[in-house]
Amino acid sequence: MADDNQLFKTFSKGKKKILFENDDCVIYTRVSGAKQMDGLSLETQLKGNQEYAKRNKLLIREHFGGTYESAQTDERKEFQRMIKYIKTTKHKISKILVYSLERFSRNENSIWLSGQLRKLGTEIVSVTQPIDTTNPAGIMQQKMLFIFGEFDNQLRRQKSMAGVKERLLKGEWCTKPPRGYDIVRSNGEKKIVLNDQSKIIKKMFQWKAEERIPNEHIRKRLLTHNETFSLKRIAEILTNPFYCGIMVHKALEGEVLEGKHEKLITKNMFLTVNGILNEKKLGLQTRKERKEIALKRFMKCEACLQPMRGYIANSCDTAYYKCNTPNCKCNRNAEEVHKRFDNLLLKYNTNVNYDKLIHQQLKATFSQMNASTEENQAAVKAKIADLSHKIERLEERYILEEITGELYQKYKLKFETEREGIEVEIKKNKIEMSKLDDYINFTLNLSINLRKIWASSDYTERQELQNSFFPQGITYNRQKDECRSIEVNEFLEEVSDLSGTFATFTPEQIKNLDFSSLSAR
Repeated sequence: MADDNQLFKTFSKGKKKILFENDDCVIYTRVSGAKQMDGLSLETQLKGNQEYAKRNKLLIREHFGGTYESAQTDERKEFQRMIKYIKTTKHKISKILVYSLERFSRNENSIWLSGQLRKLGTEIVSVTQPIDTTNPAGIMQQKMLFIFGEFDNQLRRQKSMAGVKERLLKGEWCTKPPRGYDIVRSNGEKKIVLNDQSKIIKKMFQWKAEERIPNEHIRKRLLTHNETFSLKRIAEILTNPFYCGIMVHKALEGEVLEGKHEKLITKNMFLTVNGILNEKKLGLQTRKERKEIALKRFMKCEACLQPMRGYIANSCDTAYYKCNTPNCKCNRNAEEVHKRFDNLLLKYNTNVNYDKLIHQQLKATFSQMNASTEENQAAVKAKIADLSHKIERLEERYILEEITGELYQKYKLKFETEREGIEVEIKKNKIEMSKLDDYINFTLNLSINLRKIWASSDYTERQELQNSFFPQGITYNRQKDECRSIEVNEFLEEVSDLSGTFATFTPEQIKNLDFSSLSAR
């Protein structure tokens, strides 16, 4: 009978999930700032990962990282090298060991990256945050930790930008000045002054204002002065008002201010140069995208699965989406398509009436996770106690003159630095319960106001939201005139499901809800 069933294999559906049941793993370590190098955090991460591998009898095939890597982008060389290795090696890598999830990534691509790795059969394993990602609850917990990391980044950025704005309002430029300027410090005061290169930059403005020559001619003329500037750099310089004493910065939110730095040219010369650039359409030109066609390339024609383009009909200034496949005839008014997209968002919109219940459920889940994390950090705390004991013993030996002052200072600094690094990591790895309410409110607000946020956003913001909601994009069915999702953000789907679940409960059931049992489930 079993052999007969094999004849029907060609009619089977779905794909078997890839899961490598072996001991092969790689280690990934990272610090997000040069200062962390001094705290031996890389050494602590590597040691923690190696001990975990030894404890669980894992075979370490490769170690990636070990250098400063910025968290601003996932185009990190070591990170990309690791991904390439996992995809191409003959070994079936089942796990990426990281000291904590934030050591893997703290940006908005984290969830997408973990999902792509999971499709390859590789799981991200945090040695200090035990999460079982073989079940939906564990995957959700991991994704929420990634979201919290990104939210924490946004909070830090907000605080940082507030400080930058304060200094800018005082006329103080607080980042690296453009070419032609140096930062000098005298009597504890920082000044931004012109350097020798400012002379040739001033000539660039003069050539443009007086001779009206193209940027390419300016580049060639600079070569005769033994100065090499790319066309992009020339355009950036000629359009930067910093040279005439004006400061512009994202933190100023569209405002312009007078700076305290030295001026290279007059405001009149700067405006003259940029008038010429606009008049002759020289320099770099950027096309402003319109939010009326924000679904272009993100949305595919369901008939041929090709990305649809967006365009504005000049005759009536009306936006349309169109499939470029010959004879497909999938062409639709953009405003009508956006209504269908709004209907799609409505399916995943969280009911505000259950926000408090969902908030309690998520808080209960993460309170339980936090308790588990603390239990597993007992070994790390024991290490801190051991280091403290070593420092005390070191002091005793120094007082008894068993060791020299040089050795005492050397090893005391070593032990204290290692202890400080571990303490910092413990603080980072622990979910701060004081911030938990802020984290949950942030994510709930997003899920409750999906439609409103998308409708009020500009082109770039809409694109970011769309890709967060539906990582694989959406399709448009012209016959049924509806938008359909290909893949939905799992966290968004989970919160939406919770909303739907609570909607089925009676008032009595809601009154007697046991959130701790739901968390365990």
